[in-house]
Amino acid sequence: MKRKSILLSWGISYMVILLIPIVIGAAVFAESRMLLEEEVNRSNMVLLSQVQETIDNQIGDIGSISNQLMADSQLMSFINHASEQDARWRFMGIDLIKNLKSTRVGNGLISELYIYIKQSDIALSSSSLIQKKYLYDIFYQGTNVSEEAWTRLMHDSSKSMYRKMEVRSEDRRIEDTLVYIQPFPIQNGADSPATFVVNLDPNRFQQAIDNVRLEKESTVFILDHDGQTLFSTGSLETPYMNGEDLNLFDDAGKRTETIDWNGESVTISQISSKIQDWKYVSIIPTRIYAKKLTVIRDITLGGVAAGLILGGVAAWWFTRRNYRPLGRIMNIISDKVKWKLEQPDDEYGILQSVLIQAWEEQDQFANRLKDQQSVVRSSLLSKLMKGRLQVGEEFASTLERSGIRFETDSFAVLLLHIEDVEGLFRSRGREQDQEEKHQFVHLILTNVLEEMIGSIGHVYSADINGRIAFLINIRECEEDTGHRLIRAVEEAQRFIGSRFCVYFSVGVSHVHHRMVEIADCFRESEEALEYRLILGIGQIIDPNRIHRPKEELYYPLDLERQLINYIATGNYARSTEVMNEILMTNFAGEPLSVELARCLMFELIGTFLKATEQIKTDDQNEMTQRNDLIRQLFACETFEEIEAELLRILETVCQTVHERKRSRSEELRDQLVEFIHESYADVNLGLTHLSERFRFHPTYVSKYFKEQTGVNVIDYINQYRIEQSKKILQAEELTIQDVSERVGFLNSNSFIRVFKKYEGITPGQYKQNSRLIQQDG
Repeated sequence: MKRKSILLSWGISYMVILLIPIVIGAAVFAESRMLLEEEVNRSNMVLLSQVQETIDNQIGDIGSISNQLMADSQLMSFINHASEQDARWRFMGIDLIKNLKSTRVGNGLISELYIYIKQSDIALSSSSLIQKKYLYDIFYQGTNVSEEAWTRLMHDSSKSMYRKMEVRSEDRRIEDTLVYIQPFPIQNGADSPATFVVNLDPNRFQQAIDNVRLEKESTVFILDHDGQTLFSTGSLETPYMNGEDLNLFDDAGKRTETIDWNGESVTISQISSKIQDWKYVSIIPTRIYAKKLTVIRDITLGGVAAGLILGGVAAWWFTRRNYRPLGRIMNIISDKVKWKLEQPDDEYGILQSVLIQAWEEQDQFANRLKDQQSVVRSSLLSKLMKGRLQVGEEFASTLERSGIRFETDSFAVLLLHIEDVEGLFRSRGREQDQEEKHQFVHLILTNVLEEMIGSIGHVYSADINGRIAFLINIRECEEDTGHRLIRAVEEAQRFIGSRFCVYFSVGVSHVHHRMVEIADCFRESEEALEYRLILGIGQIIDPNRIHRPKEELYYPLDLERQLINYIATGNYARSTEVMNEILMTNFAGEPLSVELARCLMFELIGTFLKATEQIKTDDQNEMTQRNDLIRQLFACETFEEIEAELLRILETVCQTVHERKRSRSEELRDQLVEFIHESYADVNLGLTHLSERFRFHPTYVSKYFKEQTGVNVIDYINQYRIEQSKKILQAEELTIQDVSERVGFLNSNSFIRVFKKYEGITPGQYKQNSRLIQQDG
């Protein structure tokens, strides 16, 4: 059943895919039909426009002929003297006949033209000067135009017009044609002395509109303003002669529409003449281009049918064929997952669960292997740099197994001492344990330094005694390789400091050219890094900076006695001068050796201890504070920190001496307490703020406040804030964050920590206990 289900689902999928081109084919057929209709209508309108332009141009030429003749003074003289009919008049007529003949020959649309002179009933044609009776017999005898009607038309015409009339041709056949009739000259209207008549050649009209037909079954009409058919290409009557109203002449211009006419669907296109009030109309039965659509439809349906048949067979064959690998896989794993085959799941579900489990196990194994390999490689590098491994063939294979491959025999070592990382974790916004911090910082440093130094050589890193050692296998050793290495470290140090707020010092070794000298590289980097005690933190120290350290310490006894006396008397200015002289003399020029620098530090600390011993005091707190200052001095890691700490201790001791000389008034204590009570909600309230407010040194303020109140300033401020917060917690419904802001804490975490320090419980527990007491009361 499961196999049939999969085969059926695959078959349906293939058939759905097969239906996509069928749907697209249907959409293409619909679009093709619309495009074909648009193309037929556009082509018909283009050809109809050509007929309109051709006929309009030739009709316009006839109007131009009339204007030319009216401008002929000889012709006008001939008409005005028609009553005389002398020899001179007749000679004039012969010349005019020649002119009319050349005019007729020049315009192929004209079959004959003549000027009928009303007063003498004579007509001047392109072939002769003839009497009215003979003119009628030549052109109109036997037609549907009677002589009286023709005579009346010649005498009564008051404006130019085209009329469809029967006319005899040169071979005496009677045919319908257009006749142009105009008073001559036209501006006289019905009072004109003559009438200008032009018989147009119907064959030329018929030829023009016959050329426009798209199909033999289409019909083209030329209609006048009354809807009368002037010319047509077929036997159909004009739609207006048989009572059909197609609403074609309600507006001017071009127009195309499809309607039912005489029981058949037709497409009618019209265009207006630009000269006469004529309409050019084309009627095409829609079945003409429907035949082409039928062909397209048949081809489309045939393709769809063939696609369904062939696609169905192909879908069935591919479904069977594609299932075979799946069936073989199921046969392989069926024994291991037999319990799953009994569940209502298909082969895909079984394979998915098996693969997911295999991938999870593989990932776990890879992660364990990667962690183990990283630990092993770090331990191996640590032993190699400390010189605890024997270099040989077995050593080379050990390195190979750990993923360490040395391309050359040139090596250098960088030893990093991390100075400060708090800026990085302060911005991350969550607490992390020391192990996580260490791993994160190690990842940043190794990635950046490997990227920066990668152009110089391959980099391997290891943790050694709380520091990060980088072993660099230099690819091409040149004279400036050491300088390039230092520049790369400087760039990495700037980048890490600006982007991650991680600061570190670096000890750099010389470049060595034997693998057995890797331990020497590490020792040189250690010795260089030791000089951070003298040069300060954040330095990149290479052996070139410390190759000739001072080996003589300057600290004479008389300077020591002066320093002790100045400290004991509280002379801060003179004591700092003496201490600066000692420091400047020792650190000017080449640096001291690390050993002498440590000796100088111990000497200075001893001097300060001697000076403070001369300051007799019975205050146990003052003695404890002084001992704390000394311990802080011993905790300094660099001479820069030692110098700053010495100056701070010096200032504190001198300030203490001066404070003893100053009266301890209770007024200052009251002012301090009052200011604290008024400003406890200020987050900036502290020892520095109080010292600035009352213009005393911070150390003096701290000692004085403790002498007067028994507690130091910070404890007093915090205790007062806690007392105020307890009142707010009992009286108001505020969040812990809001309460902490009300009483001057920077955030709720600091508030909770301080509250628990003094009260033994958290603010939330205190608030809950207060509610229970109120309810019980």
